[in-house]
Amino acid sequence: MPTKFPKPTEDFGVMYIAIGGKSLWQLRRSIASLRHHCPAVPVALFTNQPTDACPTVEYRFEVSATGGYHVKPRFIPWLPFDRTVYLDADTVVLNSSAIEPAELLTDKYGYEAIYVHGVSRRCDKVRICGVPSMNSGVVMLKKCQRVLNALAHWRRHYQGGNDEILLTKALLRHAVPSFVLPAEWNCRARDQVRHYSSIRITHHRHVLRLVQPDGSVPDELLKRWWETGVAELQGGSFA
Repeated sequence: MPTKFPKPTEDFGVMYIAIGGKSLWQLRRSIASLRHHCPAVPVALFTNQPTDACPTVEYRFEVSATGGYHVKPRFIPWLPFDRTVYLDADTVVLNSSAIEPAELLTDKYGYEAIYVHGVSRRCDKVRICGVPSMNSGVVMLKKCQRVLNALAHWRRHYQGGNDEILLTKALLRHAVPSFVLPAEWNCRARDQVRHYSSIRITHHRHVLRLVQPDGSVPDELLKRWWETGVAELQGGSFA
């Protein structure tokens, strides 16, 4: 892994990691959904895949890595933008307001990191009463020393297993002020939200099948998935 990556000039952008070719079909759909709803936002991609196999992005970082949970602790700490929204490759953006909470990542509001709430059953793994783990599939981060110190701790001490547990502990250890977003920003199951129309970002892999070539997800297909749990693709196919 290179010791330094070029620094993007943008204040704000979205970061993806795609290690291994199996994740590329997900990445293509996820980025297409982001472009559809947030067309002006630059994307940085950390990948070990050839350029012609990946979707076009504004910033591409070629890395040497193998798959597994360790890739997040290894690459997220680079924070390519001053305010970075990290999205897993299997997320789908469903609303233009999906990345708006990153506007809070300013000195005016005092927030240095924004995280989506982890599932409560992981509280016992964090082993700190009342503290659930933070889900690392959708993360919004401000590049400041306290956040960088926490992420460096995460990268330095992670040795495998559940990356989210150690991330949560690293944030607590370095006293990083965090704001927890509701499940609408990282919806992993239909029963997490009251109605499908409120979902900003879904982390339900089946919804990736519904993404159209233009990056949209037709309302009728999303509604059918919501009601039946079945994601059936109709109409145009995605390459």
